Amino acid sequence: MTILLSDLVCQGGDPICTEIEGETVMMSIEEGNYYNLNPMGGRIWALIEQPMTVSALCEKLLGEFEVASSQCEAEVLAFLNALQADHLLSIQR
Repeated sequence: MTILLSDLVCQGGDPICTEIEGETVMMSIEEGNYYNLNPMGGRIWALIEQPMTVSALCEKLLGEFEVASSQCEAEVLAFLNALQADHLLSIQR
């Protein structure tokens, strides 16, 4: 399923997460994968602790990071699709 801007997303799966030197690192025991999130990826992960639409997520990030709207949307959607592929995202339409 391709994620849309109108979708409601939330953290899924059960990764172990921590912050090390300002970066979020996660380990998915279920998938056996390790993730080192850049500052924006870590912020996205923190924001979707509670359900949020992708469009609201992008608006929030635009207020915090210097990035063009179209680039933000593209990068957020790519990141969320990667999380979904690794079973780390809950999506509601």
